[in-house]
Amino acid sequence: MFTKEYKYNFIDVFSGAGGLSEGFFNCNFNPIAHVEMNSYAADTLKTRSCYYYLKKADNLDYYYEYLRGNITRETLYNLVPEDVLSAVINEEIADKTYKRIFNIIDGIMEKDNIREVDVLIGGPPCQAYSLVGRASVPDGMEKDPRNDLYIQYARFLKKYKPKMFVFENVPGMLTAKKGLIWKRIQQRLRTVGYNIEYRLVNAYD
Repeated sequence: MFTKEYKYNFIDVFSGAGGLSEGFFNCNFNPIAHVEMNSYAADTLKTRSCYYYLKKADNLDYYYEYLRGNITRETLYNLVPEDVLSAVINEEIADKTYKRIFNIIDGIMEKDNIREVDVLIGGPPCQAYSLVGRASVPDGMEKDPRNDLYIQYARFLKKYKPKMFVFENVPGMLTAKKGLIWKRIQQRLRTVGYNIEYRLVNAYD
């Protein structure tokens, strides 16, 4: 947790390099945790977390020194509390790992005296749903394990019961397997207790 100024909090799963998190950071949401399997993306999440911490502390000169190459990433990380960096969990979300991830997040919430999660955000990897992916590997999408990552997302909803969630993905998800996958996703998310609204949006907006 950065400061008491934050009114709402969020957990970001399948975080990537943090595109969704950027919007919530800019709206003064407190990041409880980011979960991302790719180590390079996790480093980006840590670096951006440093940026927002130093910005709140009115100390961004250090961040710009890092961008100029005048200080190392390690030096930058040493300028912020360990809690800021440990909120980035570099871990794959899978059947064999989700309980361990829950334990880490529970520990963060207990340490920061956070009793509830306001928002869960995330976009499970979309290659299995994208129109481009289907065109390039027409027979491979059927068995792609990424088709079922929405089940992991639903586990986070069931565990933390946030007030709302943002599930971001590609338009092709609506038509994958003639719409069957999207029906399954909606059913799973409703099963854990949520009403669903969905729409296509332009990232430019």
